[in-house]
Amino acid sequence: MQIRKLTILKYLILSLGIVACNNKESNEPKYSFFIAGHTYGNPMKFQHGLYPPFVNTISYINSYPKMSFGILAGDVVPKPTKEYWDSAISDINKFSIPLHIAAGNHDRGVEFQKRFKNYYYHFKYENDLFIILSPTNWNIEKQQKEFLLQTIENNYQQVKNLFIFCHELIWWSPENQFKNVEINYRPHYPGSTNYWTEINPILDSLPNQVVIFAGDLGCTNKVSPYMHYKKDNITLIGTGMGGGEKDNIVIVEISDEGVPNYRLIDLNNASTSEMGILEEYTLP
Repeated sequence: MQIRKLTILKYLILSLGIVACNNKESNEPKYSFFIAGHTYGNPMKFQHGLYPPFVNTISYINSYPKMSFGILAGDVVPKPTKEYWDSAISDINKFSIPLHIAAGNHDRGVEFQKRFKNYYYHFKYENDLFIILSPTNWNIEKQQKEFLLQTIENNYQQVKNLFIFCHELIWWSPENQFKNVEINYRPHYPGSTNYWTEINPILDSLPNQVVIFAGDLGCTNKVSPYMHYKKDNITLIGTGMGGGEKDNIVIVEISDEGVPNYRLIDLNNASTSEMGILEEYTLP
């Protein structure tokens, strides 16, 4: 097994080994969407509204080829108050595409439910299934687990790709193969999760390609900016922002054949177009 890490140099539009970057201009995607995590930014310096480097990228996202919608993968606001949500919504309204929110621990509360109603739901786009989750203390359990399993059972035979979104890296543990990934705040880890025992076996049995995105990385320059891992039919991707040096979002392009191509976009150096370096290392 291998995990992939990124050293970001400047402004990235980086393919993670699935489709070469230089094919972008000649092969426009069937559709695109983006994932952005921890969009309130620096946990040591709150501001009203979304993280400024992310806001500065909105026009780029709006004009991206076949951009159809976006997912905010949790911690959209630093505190779930009316004032913070009002200012975040003001920035969200600058997008010309629909946005979906996979609520993080900073988001959940009365204001979220007033504005968005549901913590978990699904939708289809083209030939793919999208599932928005908000795990309870890193675990997908009770009604949310029932919803996830029933949604998969009802839809997997009619779709090609299955995309799942949440805030926490529910596959992570300080004792498993991802221990070298530095998450935003280790004390939030509950000691165990039910991902490997109850969720992964179901996903692993599917004929679909399954991609799980999480947005709990990158809040400081000491935290891993992103992660990418693939084994069999399951891909795990983490992204985030707030550190001020390696802030990023992920753009997913879906080809006419339904193949996902992942591009990592650096938010800190939008005036340049130099490639980053993708480093691989073998796990101990």
